[in-house]
Amino acid sequence: MKKAHFALVVLLGLLLVMHTGCKTADTPATNTTKPSTADSANSNTANANQPEPTATKEAGATNSKPSGPAELSGVYESREVHDQGVVTLITHLKTVWRFSTDGTYSRVSEVKGKPYHADSGTFRIQPPDKLLLTIQVTGLKTQRKIQNPPLSKTHTFSLSPDGDELRLTSEKGSVGIFRRVAKPKAQ
Repeated sequence: MKKAHFALVVLLGLLLVMHTGCKTADTPATNTTKPSTADSANSNTANANQPEPTATKEAGATNSKPSGPAELSGVYESREVHDQGVVTLITHLKTVWRFSTDGTYSRVSEVKGKPYHADSGTFRIQPPDKLLLTIQVTGLKTQRKIQNPPLSKTHTFSLSPDGDELRLTSEKGSVGIFRRVAKPKAQ
């Protein structure tokens, strides 16, 4: 029974990594629009991983906390997979995502402490729930491959209000849950 459970966890992890890192995706048509002149002035200083600004704001809202959604930044580690009502805790398989405030990311997946997949590149958020990855480099340190042209992948995601839990949903509906284990250093 333990072997079957381990095999299922490894298979789900491999499918999640292969599904998220090795396919190309069509760029949504909405990505081709250019921001207005006012938005262009702000985009030079905007964080690449912040959602694009929206036109509507709640009237009369005052905030003592920072406004807007949580920022996707820091180091996130795999914890569990939810699939068809079954929750599988991740123990032998680990995937670590590093999201930087400059809009770059890296991902490394390991089985029993040995890396078997890695990729890195840039990311951005397309509201309300799309995480767009541009995969520029794949492979482990000794076998790095520059992707020319870069691979594009879109994930459906959600982020907890405090930014500590990242959920990535596959096309088949399974949900990978990642917990933030380190916040970015203040600049």
